[in-house]
Amino acid sequence: MRNIAYLLISIVLALPFSALALGNDNPEYDQCILLSLRNSESRIAAGAIKDSCDALYRNSALLLPREKSYYACVLQNVQGVRDAFAVHEIQRACRRQNQM
Repeated sequence: MRNIAYLLISIVLALPFSALALGNDNPEYDQCILLSLRNSESRIAAGAIKDSCDALYRNSALLLPREKSYYACVLQNVQGVRDAFAVHEIQRACRRQNQM
């Protein structure tokens, strides 16, 4: 019973912070999602695109230049890819190009 109470308290305390994070108005991020995901052909590609948009337009201040280049490379090359293997190979190539 005590564990359930701690769990409920944790959830309640986390809710305002997650609501603030979700309510973050960022037109550049929205544009990245709208333009990049519209031709998405797979769930894996969509995840890579979303992660890249998040990194570039929500967390860019925390990224090194090579990390920004990596995410830009992923965005440029993953759109329209259907196969999970191809997405992973593109990500690996982008990592190699940006020495990550």
